[in-house]
Order: sequence, then structure tokens, then C-alpha cells
Amino acid sequence: MDEIVVLDTGSLDDSVDIARRFGARVFHHQWSDDFSEARNAALDRARGDWILYIDADERLVEPDRVKIEALLSESSAVAFRLELRPGLQSSAYLEYRIWRNDPQIRFEGIIHETHLSAIDRVARRDGSTVEIAPLLIQHVGYEGDQRRKHDRNLPLLRRELERNPENLFVRHHLFRVLDALRRPEEAESVLVEALTVTRRHDQSGQVDYLGSLIYADLIRLRLERGEDADALLAEARDRHPDNCALMWMESRLLLNAGHYEEAIDRLDQLLEVAGRNEPSVVAYEQRMLTEAPHEVRGLCLFRLGRYTEAAAEYEQAARFAPDNASYPVKRELALARARRANS
Repeated sequence: MDEIVVLDTGSLDDSVDIARRFGARVFHHQWSDDFSEARNAALDRARGDWILYIDADERLVEPDRVKIEALLSESSAVAFRLELRPGLQSSAYLEYRIWRNDPQIRFEGIIHETHLSAIDRVARRDGSTVEIAPLLIQHVGYEGDQRRKHDRNLPLLRRELERNPENLFVRHHLFRVLDALRRPEEAESVLVEALTVTRRHDQSGQVDYLGSLIYADLIRLRLERGEDADALLAEARDRHPDNCALMWMESRLLLNAGHYEEAIDRLDQLLEVAGRNEPSVVAYEQRMLTEAPHEVRGLCLFRLGRYTEAAAEYEQAARFAPDNASYPVKRELALARARRANS
């Protein structure tokens, strides 16, 4: 049975009428400052064999219906992860978005609600697995003015953190909200507390990828104030050696310090990781994985007097960003220097 279940928690526009025109089963639920309650209310009304959940500010990108139907009908998996791009300029990461319609799989948590523990319990119960589906969801809700959303989320994040103080995702979101609301001292204190949590997780042998987000933002804050963050960056790189954001930060610091060969080495590592095209657990700014490393690599090579190689890097950057008029200019300048050096 194919169906669309829409749970409306108090929309003021014509969302309900639009959903009904497209054949959705629409239900109303009183919003009670609890995302899990709302999601579970929708799940209770779903009648299909499989669940795909998607928010109002998300778009499912060009699904191949025939391929997905075949995948679901033939699989013994309890759930599937698919790629989610959290912003228009972001890379994608893996999210648990498809699972069997099992009453034991429900959400927990006031905000940043999760069903992962439930999926894990059912998988162990049934001796089943979690697989990856060839689907992409684009999130568009972080564009534009976020003030109302931040004001709504702030008390929910604080409540959830009281309930689950080890939740690094909630801590990081709380930082982002406070940072966006221009409350820098509170924002940094959240990161410092989160760093204590992630270090404790690491010491227990459970390195949490979310810790890389904590490190990266705390390092960024300290660098913006002109403070030394070398030791913190070295610690972060040791714990998260394949994190592209940390490699990017290190390459920029090496560039600014005049250590061009070392900067090139870090950029090569970044490009190698980005070039694997493997499913990721962290989203990055897309530019960081494409044009930007080639641009900075070109600058390092230019300052080393390796002008022809620098020109090739600017040409590569231009392939990723053909509308950026600076790359052809930099390429021609590098080639002119190369001709002068060889004359």
C-alpha cells in the first residue's frame, strides 16, 4: 500500500489543502514542544510495510521508483540509510530515513529525536541489518532568517540536554543557536562543556564523529579571536584524521605560517578523502571538497615559484566553479610568471 501521511501540528498557511489535493491522509495533532511525540503520532497512523520520513522543508531528489520498489521488496534489512544534504551548499551525509513499519521503532527525545536505538534493538531481535539506499534528500530549511526557529528551539534544546547530557548533537545545535543569536560567551561555554564530553567518549574507546564538529567550531572561535589553537587542532586531527574540515583548517594555518609544502600535503590528504566518494557521516561545505583546495594549493605553489603547477591548480578550481572570474585571472598571472622565469 502506497500512502502519504501528513501530520499537521498547527500550520497557518494552505499546507493542509495542498497535501489533501495530492492525496495525502492528513491528521491534526496539538503541538506540545516535543518532536518525538509528533513523529510517533504520524507513525501510529501509517499503514504501509515501509516508512520513509521527510519533513516539510525537505525534498526527495529524483527517486527511481522502480529501483527503490525492487530494493525494498528483495531486501531483508530492517532499515536503510540514505544521503541527506543539510544545506544548498553542503555535501551529503548518511541518515536513517527508511525502515520497516514495526511498532517497536519509535522516536525518543524532545528535539533531535532519534529512532536509532529502536532500529538497533529490532535489528538484533530479528538478526537483520541496515543497508544503504540510493536516495538523496535535500534540506532547504536553513536558508533565510532563522530567528523564529532559533527562539523555538532554544528552550527545547536546554530541556533535552538536561534529560540527556551526553548527547553531543544536541550540545552542538545549542551552540549554533546561541552563536546565531549573538550570545558568544554562552555559545563558547557550551562548546567547552561539549569538548569535555567528547574527550570522555574518546577515552572510553568510543570515538564519536560528532566530536569533530565540536573541535572544529571551538578551533574556529579561538582563531577568530587571534588565539593559538595549534594544540587543540593537533588533538582533533589525532582523533579524527579523515575529517575534511580539520584538514582544511590545518592547511590554512600552514599557509598563513608560510609552510607551503606542508600545506600542500594536507590539501592532498583532503582531496584524497574527498575523491573517495564514500558515504559520509558528516556534511561539509561543498566548496571545501571541490574548488577551494585547488585554489589554496595553487597559491602555495605560486609562492613556491612553481608557476606552471599553480596555473594547473587554478584551472582545476575553475572547472568546479566556472562562474568564478578570479580563477582564469590567477591562471594567466601564474602562466605569465612561468614564461618570465623561463625567458
